[in-house]
Amino acid sequence: MIDNDASPELDAVCRQLDAVRRAVADEVDRNWTSPWKSPDTVDAKVRARLAGHPQYQALRARKRELEQGRRP
Repeated sequence: MIDNDASPELDAVCRQLDAVRRAVADEVDRNWTSPWKSPDTVDAKVRARLAGHPQYQALRARKRELEQGRRP
């Protein structure tokens, strides 16, 4: 069964996930002054922060629920 109402909600959740990720990435980039800072190390630090970010994790869980609901 496909839930037609899930698609707009899924889009909204994806936008929120992107916004949280950008905000965390901006904070890391702005506050982390290191001579070893590279795109890979910044990405690793962002992923680590997001792993412990309650709002981001809740959004990821909701996204999974919505994606599972769309499967036939």
